[in-house]
Amino acid sequence: MATREQPADLYDVAILGGGLAGLTLALQLRKARPETSVFVAEKRPGPAPEAAFKVGESTVELSCNYFGEVVGMKDHLEHDQIHKCGLRFFFPAGDNSDLAERVELGPPLYPPVPSYQLDRGRFENEASKRVADAGADLFMGAFVDGVELGGDHHAVTIVRGGPGGERTTINARWVVDASGRAFILKRKLGLEQSNGHVVNSSWFRLAGGLDIEQWVPQDDAQWFERMKQRGWRRFSTNHLCGQGYWVWLIPLSSGPISIGIVADPRFHPWERMNTLEASLDWIREFEPQLSEALDGRADDVEDFLKIEDFSYSCKQVFSTDRWALTGEAGAFLDPFYSPGSDYIAMSNTFITDIVTRELDGEEVAKRVDAHNDLYLSAFATHLTFYEDQYVFWGNPAVMGAKITANNILYWGANALLFFHRKLTELEFMSEVRPDLERIWAVNRRLEELFRQWHAVDSREWRRGYVGVTDFPALIQRHIQLTAGFDDDALKAQLAANADLMEAVTVLIFNKAAAALGNGAPGDDVKIDPYKVSLEPDRWEADGLLGGSGLTVAEARQGPAGGLESCFADVVAQPALSPR
Repeated sequence: MATREQPADLYDVAILGGGLAGLTLALQLRKARPETSVFVAEKRPGPAPEAAFKVGESTVELSCNYFGEVVGMKDHLEHDQIHKCGLRFFFPAGDNSDLAERVELGPPLYPPVPSYQLDRGRFENEASKRVADAGADLFMGAFVDGVELGGDHHAVTIVRGGPGGERTTINARWVVDASGRAFILKRKLGLEQSNGHVVNSSWFRLAGGLDIEQWVPQDDAQWFERMKQRGWRRFSTNHLCGQGYWVWLIPLSSGPISIGIVADPRFHPWERMNTLEASLDWIREFEPQLSEALDGRADDVEDFLKIEDFSYSCKQVFSTDRWALTGEAGAFLDPFYSPGSDYIAMSNTFITDIVTRELDGEEVAKRVDAHNDLYLSAFATHLTFYEDQYVFWGNPAVMGAKITANNILYWGANALLFFHRKLTELEFMSEVRPDLERIWAVNRRLEELFRQWHAVDSREWRRGYVGVTDFPALIQRHIQLTAGFDDDALKAQLAANADLMEAVTVLIFNKAAAALGNGAPGDDVKIDPYKVSLEPDRWEADGLLGGSGLTVAEARQGPAGGLESCFADVVAQPALSPR
């Protein structure tokens, strides 16, 4: 889909890759500065197939706000994609042959701030049309054969028509790598950086979809009455969790359902899931109800894809030398909370801010440094959600607390700032950075505590429901995304969110420490949330008790007091024997 037969000689911005990240960046650049000339090279020769195309179908609030409001595709999301009923999690019960016995965590109704399940092929085809309509030059079937970074302009060489086809070189002031795992600039500039999160994934699409509510006897009124309406669960991003793994179930607007396994190879070797046959055998062993739903439907499987060791970091993503990385061309976390499109939204927003200002003659070195730091700091914080954590993915007591705390961080920091369009305001971000650092620091301590908690208490729980709306302070953080705070109110809210994270940490520590028996501190002892651990021998040296911080009683008196509704021993029943 080219708006002209031949590219121009010179552009303001050349985007390498016309997938989700590249297309939305082109739209954002043209909206922010309509006179910006944009070239997009996409190796795919024609429209993307629907459903059987790419992973990344589940989106959450930040990215949906970006796609809808910033990029301008709200009409497409509402009419051509599936409105999602939140993220939903099921934890193990016995041999996982009865979904109703598994502890469930998720909303009882559609959350107020919307999110969507994306049929990536359908979305990218529509975005391609809008890129052309916006006046950017999008060339399909254009393979990037070389990039030379120069002085005033960079040179990009493309080949069209397959190997040996027509070669064309264009020049651009800025080059943005949106080529995904081709890593065009990342490899050229030596920016590769591994991280400690080693996890694999394989997935396929199933024509005709499936409905997990069919796995439960239809007369189980207690289970169905958790939801405001029957049938809504299947529109969630459903997670079937167990030790070292989770399985996603994501319905797509074109009809199929995406089914994917994500697993830590320490527990589930790559060879158990790297072919369709192996994956189906694995599902038969660990998720028998899903396996039964797949029986006799081999002809409905539309594709099979896989990625080994999919998570990675990056040394730098934006440069004063007028290049940038976005999407999977830069860094990638883990799909558990669907953060991939969030990081597209943030990186594209940082890039648009830098590029448009530089094209208008502004010195942007300070902005480049600030945006690099914020992006990479946020990424490092979110990496702690996953790194070495899959060991307790099947522990509902730990996971209920973890998912709650992680959502407070997400809704109360990154998403809140994005919705209020503050991420690129340097002075504002400098002023709130201390509260962000508080949130990030206490999160790091919490993630270590979760591993320790699992090590001392891995009991199995049954027949429980953790409703997101049952913890008022949590759902308030979700609703406040669209509050439209002025600067002073937003600063105060970020400080309050940091206070909430500290109090939540004290209460989670108190619950976890109960597994230590008589070694747990009393409710009237001050607990420093930044020093919590389940190693009593360290408490005195670390200064955990009796100094700064909160008592359990004080934490319960504030907004964190509703956290008890998220604890397994409050909402679920213990299994007859420990695992």
